[in-house]
Amino acid sequence: MATQSPITLVTGASRGIGRGIALALARFGYSVAINYYADLDRAFTPSRPDAGVECQRLCQEVAPAGSGASFETFPADISDARCRELLLKDVVARFGWIDLLVNNAGIAPTERKDLLEASQESFNRLISVNLRGPYFLTQAVANF
Repeated sequence: MATQSPITLVTGASRGIGRGIALALARFGYSVAINYYADLDRAFTPSRPDAGVECQRLCQEVAPAGSGASFETFPADISDARCRELLLKDVVARFGWIDLLVNNAGIAPTERKDLLEASQESFNRLISVNLRGPYFLTQAVANF
């Protein structure tokens, strides 16, 4: 009897390090839930219009024939509590569970300014994506 591949959720996986992590995990036989940023309040409009296309290409690239592993995209803004909840529900509905969470999503400040000139809005967004989102997503996955 064939065993099902382990399931991983990789946030921020449309490009860069997250993409590389998704590819490496696929090579090790993991099924990968590929998350990329999209704004729920704008009907999941990606911040970069090509992000969804990049993720679909990644799914095709990592899907080895006959491996039994699956690769699917899940748009969500991990800084938003409602989006995190929907992301987790969607991934679990598709795969049944999550064996591994890779908190890779991260952003730079909206405006690269000196400490004395940085805006609260830019700082709050940075903390929401880079700290609050991964913290509470980890909590949600661990409590599932």
